[in-house]
Amino acid sequence: MKVAWITHQLPNGSMDHGPGLLKGLYAGGAEMSTAEMIAAAPDGVEVFTFHPESGLPDPAFFDRVVVGATERLTGQQVQKLIQIRPILWVRSIQHAALAPLFHASRTVVWPSHGCAAWHEWAPGDYKICPAPLDTSLIPRDTPKEDFALWAGRNHPQKGRVNARLWAWERGIPFVELTDAPREVVLEHMGRARWFVHLPKGVFDPCPRTLIEAELAGCEVVTNRLAGRVEVAGQGPEVLRGYLREIPSQFWGWVCDS
Repeated sequence: MKVAWITHQLPNGSMDHGPGLLKGLYAGGAEMSTAEMIAAAPDGVEVFTFHPESGLPDPAFFDRVVVGATERLTGQQVQKLIQIRPILWVRSIQHAALAPLFHASRTVVWPSHGCAAWHEWAPGDYKICPAPLDTSLIPRDTPKEDFALWAGRNHPQKGRVNARLWAWERGIPFVELTDAPREVVLEHMGRARWFVHLPKGVFDPCPRTLIEAELAGCEVVTNRLAGRVEVAGQGPEVLRGYLREIPSQFWGWVCDS
């Protein structure tokens, strides 16, 4: 099976993407999860990536078309995709103008139920698939220290000030990390007793950092504007088991749709 994967969330060769973004190959969690999901394609499935700015693939040469991000699609491209009927795996808030594309798609995959519910105009029949990740990279069984951690892009939506206030009101030592290498963030997660993520203004679909923090054994402090995985709060081992099944579930939907 040949799969065309359309997204702008791909590495561009840079190792420094600017303030507030991850250092290294991937600028953010969406890019990382795209690479991980493509790498998990089962035997017999070939994946070819296409950046929207380079044009859409010819669907005649592919068995399936996956759209992994919509933000860079032109109006003309959206109209063509409606005819192609792709699989949508989106991990950001979507504009209501894309409703025809969502209703025409073979399968719509959201990162969390909360994210799906945020889009009242979207189809009611959908799948849930958060970001896959290699759980072996997350610290486990590390002695916890009495401090709270916030880590994310330096953007008002990520609730940096809200997290700072939460810790201040409780007299809890607080560490803020932004524009930091991922290994530094994970090391702090391993030691932090609390991970605080209180997004502001806009729904945060299913932050990868919340998944990582729970795997690291942190007490996660968040609010209704953060999407959570279905087994959130059930402990690191349950979460690890859930994450192991994600790639096979996703590729099953792609192959069977």
